[in-house]
Amino acid sequence: MRENSPGLFDLPDSGGGYGRFEPARLTQARVRIGVSKTDLAANVGVSAAAIGQYEAGVNSPRPEVIDRLARSLKVRPGFFSVGRPLARIDTVNAHFRSLRSARVSDRQKALSTATLVWELTFALERYIRLPAADLPSIRSGTSPADAAVLLRSHWGLPDGPVKHLVATAESRGIVVAVRPLGEIDAVDAFSAMIVDRPIVVTTPRRSENVFRHRFSIAHEIGHLLLHSDSGEQSPAIEREADDFAAAFLMPAASMDVALPQRLDLAPLDRLGRTWGVSPHSLIRRMVERGRVTESSARRAYQRLAMVNDSAADPTSAYPGEVPTLLNKAAELAADSGAGVSALAEILKVGSAQVRDLLGEVDQRPVLRLVGDESEGGART
Repeated sequence: MRENSPGLFDLPDSGGGYGRFEPARLTQARVRIGVSKTDLAANVGVSAAAIGQYEAGVNSPRPEVIDRLARSLKVRPGFFSVGRPLARIDTVNAHFRSLRSARVSDRQKALSTATLVWELTFALERYIRLPAADLPSIRSGTSPADAAVLLRSHWGLPDGPVKHLVATAESRGIVVAVRPLGEIDAVDAFSAMIVDRPIVVTTPRRSENVFRHRFSIAHEIGHLLLHSDSGEQSPAIEREADDFAAAFLMPAASMDVALPQRLDLAPLDRLGRTWGVSPHSLIRRMVERGRVTESSARRAYQRLAMVNDSAADPTSAYPGEVPTLLNKAAELAADSGAGVSALAEILKVGSAQVRDLLGEVDQRPVLRLVGDESEGGART
């Protein structure tokens, strides 16, 4: 970044990791944990206007304020310094599968998580080489069905079911992460292209059922192919991504051979397990291929709702559908001497945050001192 970049301030080097202050880092950290400027100001002992000025690049916080900001936002003081790769959340185009209640702040929170996942990916590539992003160029105006055919051909996939979709996507350089609901409650799934690295983030609402999980991943890949240069959010854009997912997971020619001639839930259930899609998706495909009418499909959906067990097919029962790329990369980096603590130092966050981004469960016992009622205690 240029020496005269606006919004950057020289801070005293007091040995605490201070450097030139990057306003966007404060926004990233604050938005990620979902705290308002007013609440953050109260926590660190400044005015809400001061927080706004820090984020706008009008003023720079003093070193002691940076220390308090770091403690409040659960990062290291050096997190706010210039010198590390940064993807600003206001410059990233993303497409969201959001609940109706999702607000702009919910989407910004999700984006701040994605940018930190990207930073972790970038940090890992100091030590190991991740698969390069391998998505074909799609001409503007290409239909979702044609895009699905192009991707299957580009990836060398056979005409049958797409086995191990997440593992296939990761092998083609797409970073997939499942984030907890408490972190991005109002967003089901989303995707973004961040500095040439495609990233898909989903939640347990999508990943707890393997069929929904696979369709969501394919849906987001559709966005990455068809809409990566556009920040437009609309029902039409979402329908295009759905059409891509259906065509990618259930190619028309194969479905014309495999689909039954009449609506029968038992054969559809068996077919769905072979193709890794839900009976609901197969019924929709039957409508699209002219096998059944919309009214017949609605009745079948009602029957499905009465007998369907959404937890009957957990993702873990399907090898290759649980993201592993970042975790395996971290294991290889650790073998090279760059463990979690080294990654935490690069990212300027705590080791626990790195483990969380990697999807690791912290199984260390909690050590509590006698008389210590503070929340969470300390990890041994």
